[in-house]
Order: sequence, then C-alpha cells, then structure tokens
Amino acid sequence: MQASATETQLGAISPVRAAGEPEADAAPSPAEDADPAHYRRAYLLSLDSGKLSLENTEDIQGDFAMRRGPQEEWSGMLRCRLVSEEGKVLAEELLPAPDHLCTVLDSYDGTPKPVSYTVAGPVMFQLRLPRLAAATRLDISRITGPGALARDIPVGSLSLTSP
Repeated sequence: MQASATETQLGAISPVRAAGEPEADAAPSPAEDADPAHYRRAYLLSLDSGKLSLENTEDIQGDFAMRRGPQEEWSGMLRCRLVSEEGKVLAEELLPAPDHLCTVLDSYDGTPKPVSYTVAGPVMFQLRLPRLAAATRLDISRITGPGALARDIPVGSLSLTSP
C-alpha cells in the first residue's frame, strides 16, 4: 500500500480532537499537596561563606520512597525545614554539609590548635522536599556538636511566597 503525497509530506496523520479536549502528550499537572511519594519540589541553593540564596525551584516527579527509621544526625549536617505562616514545621530533611567544613588540630608550630578549612567560593546543592501549598518559608540550620549536646545554628531563612 502506498502513502499519499499529503501523508508523506506531513509524516503521519494526527487524530482530530474535540474543542477543549486536552492533548494526550501533555501530562496533567498534579495538585500542590499531591502524594509525596511521587511529587517533590527541588530547590537549588547556593551557600557562599555562610550566605544562603535560592537559585531555582523545579517540580519533579519520581518514586521518592519514605526513609526507613530515624536518620542519624551528625555535626555539620544541614537541617532543612518547610515552615508554614504560623511557624509550624511541615516537612524536614537532613543533608550532609555541602560546604565541607573541616576542623583539624594543627601542630605545625608544636602546640596543637584547631584550624578550620572551608571551600573558597559558592557551593551549589539541591534539596528535595514535598510540594506543600501551606509552606511559606524554608529554614536551614547547621547542626553543631555531638549527640545530645547538638544545637542548631541558623544558616538562613528563605521566603517561598512571591512578592
């Protein structure tokens, strides 16, 4: 069977859609509070000498299984929280420190003393949290100290509402 000249020029014949019918290729946009196991919002953040800034956000889809058991907290990790307008914590994620802070004992001159090394320049990192319409702020703090003595030192707070 031969293809007509019109089919050859256009490739394939596309089906006719009724007015107002959505295209089959277009994925439906999920609701803001969609199942967190499949929809997340990725935040691209920059940390430069202790200054935090939000570079970009993107909604992503995948199979984001819930973590099993409690996540261990280590000194230097970042605690990232989505917070509502009333100050309620809606979601929380722990991340390894992206800026690689390191303290060593330097005995170059004979007496050991703490010396801190850090990356010179901005460090980019990505954070994936549930998509929640009630979230108005992203608070990030650094965990310092071991175990029960650990404290959270604020790194930054970013507004998620558009001006």
